[in-house]
Amino acid sequence: QARGLSEIALTEHAYNFVECAPMLARPDYVSKYGHGFRIDEYISLVEGLKDEGFPVKLGIEVDYMPETVGDIAAFVSRHPFDLVIGSVHWIDEWGFDIAASSWNGVDVEWAYSRYFELACAAAASGIFDVIGHPDVIKVFGARMRAEAGLGGYYDALVSAAVASGTCLEVSGAGLRRPVREAYPAMDLLRLACERGVAVTLASDAHEPEEVGSRYDELAEWARAAGYRTITTLVRRRRRQVELC
Repeated sequence: QARGLSEIALTEHAYNFVECAPMLARPDYVSKYGHGFRIDEYISLVEGLKDEGFPVKLGIEVDYMPETVGDIAAFVSRHPFDLVIGSVHWIDEWGFDIAASSWNGVDVEWAYSRYFELACAAAASGIFDVIGHPDVIKVFGARMRAEAGLGGYYDALVSAAVASGTCLEVSGAGLRRPVREAYPAMDLLRLACERGVAVTLASDAHEPEEVGSRYDELAEWARAAGYRTITTLVRRRRRQVELC
């Protein structure tokens, strides 16, 4: 309320649920970082809050994994989510946004190419309502030598989002990470706006104090790209609300 939010979308990471953890196909990571929640308890919690009048949305963030994409599609279709975010955090066996040290010796050109290949596949799948932090590959500040080459990647991602009707997320997470930039980059966001791709706003809060963090900056970022509305979802049905 103090930050002027009218609603909060709860979007827990899918691997934290025992029913969803196999979809990540990374058992060592799950055993180290997963919480072992149960999806039915999560749904009951959020739906109960709704019944009490709290302005919350039932969401989930799912890692796009090519090897389990069928299971992902089946899972999200079985539950009454308001929104489903699809994100790419893994390139093959590499969790590229976990530690800056993991980038040592990595071919940055290859990393960007492979990331956007996966992000495009996630958008084209039509499984998700939103692609989370669309250019998170820049998280630790690694940049392609010729940034002009990003244009082709941006075009491919926007084209996939247009074809499937998937939104892109304008996220403040990058403002808190080493890159110190919002996601996505302005050139990508402007292209998405020009092509009619809808957007959501997200603080990507992992701590209570991060909820709604720097939303004024995110709203201005979207506005500078040409957006005048953002997307909100109920039971995966979209509507546009004016940017304040």
